[in-house]
Amino acid sequence: MTLRVRSFGPMGVRGSLYRPGYPFPVLVDAAGVAFDDPRIHWVRAGQLVMRLREFTVVDLEALRAEES
Repeated sequence: MTLRVRSFGPMGVRGSLYRPGYPFPVLVDAAGVAFDDPRIHWVRAGQLVMRLREFTVVDLEALRAEES
């Protein structure tokens, strides 16, 4: 799917989720966590997650036909 995005912004991260443990934190799962989630402090982030606010779906085949 191809999108033409007009408005977007960061909303969270995706990464390794940990919980407290002794002597080190314990890996729980891979998860996507929003910035306002209390678990955000226990994520080792690998990717930034963006929220797309204003977008349209673009048909690339139709777009190519228009350009020809």
